[in-house]
Amino acid sequence: MKKTISLFLLTITYLIGYSQPAISPAEREGTDFYKQGKSAEAIASFKKALVERPISLYSMNALGNLYLMDKNYQDAYLIADKGMSLSNGAPNFIVVKAKAALRINKAQEALTMIDKYLATHQPDFMMLFVKGGAFNVLGDRQQALTLFSQSIAANADFPDAYLARGEDFEGIARYPQALKDYNKYISLRDDNPEAYYHRGIAYYHNAQPNEALADCNTAIALSPKNAEILTFRGETYKALKQTDKAMADFNSAMAIDPNYAIAYYQAAGTYMESKNYVAALPLINKAIALIPNAAEYYWIQARLYLYTQKNNEALTAANKAIEFNGKAPEGYMWKASAYFNQEKYDEAIKTITDGITINPDYYLLYTLRASMYRDKGHTILADADDLKAKQLAANIK
Repeated sequence: MKKTISLFLLTITYLIGYSQPAISPAEREGTDFYKQGKSAEAIASFKKALVERPISLYSMNALGNLYLMDKNYQDAYLIADKGMSLSNGAPNFIVVKAKAALRINKAQEALTMIDKYLATHQPDFMMLFVKGGAFNVLGDRQQALTLFSQSIAANADFPDAYLARGEDFEGIARYPQALKDYNKYISLRDDNPEAYYHRGIAYYHNAQPNEALADCNTAIALSPKNAEILTFRGETYKALKQTDKAMADFNSAMAIDPNYAIAYYQAAGTYMESKNYVAALPLINKAIALIPNAAEYYWIQARLYLYTQKNNEALTAANKAIEFNGKAPEGYMWKASAYFNQEKYDEAIKTITDGITINPDYYLLYTLRASMYRDKGHTILADADDLKAKQLAANIK
């Protein structure tokens, strides 16, 4: 497989602004271990090198990047901070410290240190890339997109900027642009399962489920024990009407990571669609136990309770859904249905009307209210809601 120079080695060569003695045997050993994919051994070698030469900037830089790879962000932050002090603010240490800061809730600090550097230096692709990441964490996706584009303009062969920009395009539903960036990333580096996973998501939302499935298969071949990717492949199988394969993937994901709530949620939804409510209910309950503030989980739970004539429980679930997402129409639909089943007609109509006030263009709310009106003999009101529902549905593209 084609693989560009690793970010680890790239950031080692990124060391500029000071001189260093030749690397020691322990440092050479650590670099060799890294090339062999032996992260723990590499870390041990560089720690040993630092004992032998406590001011070795090479070892500090290597350890910082290895800690980032191992998601040991606190240690990466601390070793990079020390390297910054000893190197008088060399850019590679700023990059490592900023990346670590983004992961330990210090995004504003990361942005500040990068801006301080850029105030006196020409911007380069790595600084622009990390600054884009800081804006992403701070919730400013548009600024992030701009900076990732600037990073690409500064170095068209730096793959990570394409992946990051693609994920941002994906996040704002600009799937053709995301696909273009994922394709470019994969042309530069074709061994990263995350790239195929995200390109699969873009294909899925771009109404290309077969292409999505192909990318899922590649991602799983590269990362067989990834519950997230397996769950998404299950969703893709489901879209392709291959329910048995979908459930197999959801079950595999749950076995790999028993705390991955989305797998339980997807499995529950699949069982619900096949009207296997008994099997679905414990799965959605497990998803809620893992993530108790996800409105969409309560939507499923409320529906399952409605389908099994447990209207009090359905009402409780619908109220929870509205508590966590008061703007979405689903909570109002299931709450109104529970009230209606309890013969609380006025409460049902009021709930649906509240939902329509918040979502005036959601046609299913009018359809449901029309059904309730018609059931009670209010034909004129029902006809008006049916007409409104048809008008809104006709505008859906």
